[in-house]
Amino acid sequence: MNPFVKYHERYQSIYQSLENQLQGEALVSLIENEPAKLNNLFMAGMGMSTLFLRMGAVIQMSKKLHDGDSSNDALFMKQVMDNLRETLPSDTNWKNLWYASMQEDSKWQKAIPMGQEKTTMLDRFVTFRNKFVHQYIRLVPEQINDISKGLELLQLMSSLYGLFEGGRIIQLEGKYYWDEAGVQLELHPFVQAGDQEGLPYLFQGLYENKAKAKFINTLFGDETEPKNNTPIDDKFSPMQQALRGGAGQVFDHSERMQYYRECFVGREREVDAVVEWVMSGSDKNVLPVFSEAGMGKGALTAACIDKLTSMQVPVMYHFCGSGMANSLHAVLYHFIMQGRKMPAMNGAGIWKVEDELLQRKMERLPSRYFDAIKLFQTLMSGCYHPPAKYANKPLVVVIDGLDEAAVANGQLRISDWFYTYNDKDEPEEDWISPSHVKWIFTYRAMPGGAKNGFKLGGRFALAEIPFLQPLLGLNEDAVRSALSPFGVSEEFIQAVMEKGAVS
Repeated sequence: MNPFVKYHERYQSIYQSLENQLQGEALVSLIENEPAKLNNLFMAGMGMSTLFLRMGAVIQMSKKLHDGDSSNDALFMKQVMDNLRETLPSDTNWKNLWYASMQEDSKWQKAIPMGQEKTTMLDRFVTFRNKFVHQYIRLVPEQINDISKGLELLQLMSSLYGLFEGGRIIQLEGKYYWDEAGVQLELHPFVQAGDQEGLPYLFQGLYENKAKAKFINTLFGDETEPKNNTPIDDKFSPMQQALRGGAGQVFDHSERMQYYRECFVGREREVDAVVEWVMSGSDKNVLPVFSEAGMGKGALTAACIDKLTSMQVPVMYHFCGSGMANSLHAVLYHFIMQGRKMPAMNGAGIWKVEDELLQRKMERLPSRYFDAIKLFQTLMSGCYHPPAKYANKPLVVVIDGLDEAAVANGQLRISDWFYTYNDKDEPEEDWISPSHVKWIFTYRAMPGGAKNGFKLGGRFALAEIPFLQPLLGLNEDAVRSALSPFGVSEEFIQAVMEKGAVS
């Protein structure tokens, strides 16, 4: 039997039998007189929702691990490790993996649109489930509002059944696959055979000091242990090895920097203007550089980084690119690691971390986005301790391609970094960037005016360098200067300017 069908049908059957009693006074009466029936509905709904959540995460995760280049997708690997190599992964862990694996504009993303409160159906379900299981929400008349919201939420979660209707779990040569539209995706080792022949068991976590794996039957809930942990180890070990490489291996922009060096011409005026702004002591601490595609923002960024570095100005930089390297979550990781690995500081980097709890967070970076933001803010505001060669110089933070950062996860925005948050990840007030930090953000101009593409409220004083906002093609003087060593004809120079659409 297909587990998705079984759980969905069971929930819908109970729901339909009680449908006329789930509102108003009828619901109060049901709570007071027949709470067992209502409890059965909630148990069926949460069992169905948990199955949809976990199997949806496994299918997406398996596809990403199968299709991706693990050596370059460190953020995703770290999220898998942090969320599955725990004693008992919870629905919160599986929700994190759903988000980490989810592709933009996929059916998985469209099934969980973000609401007005910037939360998705999965966020609300996990919050409700945790409160219900721990009896913060109980079946009593006084909590009828929470109960009603929970019933509405379970109905929404039941709609996720449509994600699985077009596929099925099949077993081929001892391994389980997700079969959809004639394409088989291997789910091994996260779904394996168990004690009951022919039934898929879902990975539940590692026990006994993370030495033994356990799986749960997707139909009946009984647990089993695999014959050995080799498949799990085979999946996790390459991730661990890649992650040990740190920033030098995971976020290596050296090839891109070298490419830009080889093709960079005619932008000396722009580079000098950026460097002058960095060193000016201006209280306008953010420089936006925007343009249409192909105007050379990346090459300009690389040249500015080289110039500032040669002046012994500390620079943390990230070029948004393919895969999860786009994500602002990944950029946070890179900056934290990059600051830790800056040279000539006895391995301490530019951070001076004395608090033991903070040191542990540095050793195992938080997997949650908002926790990573809080760590980064703490390091920037309270732990920046540069060596003598950087003394009295600004710290420059550069992100090239902010528009590309939305590719991996459009829900994350650079403005997220400039709030402080409470325990519910709700913004409380502005986080004010330290005065010694200068930020450079590049991005493509947006329709209706380039400046509309950069919105950070009133928290920043934006620097204005007219010929960078927007960045235009090379002017005639720059083209002639770049081509003069080659002795080219006037006709060739005119052709270059015409084809390059320079002004």
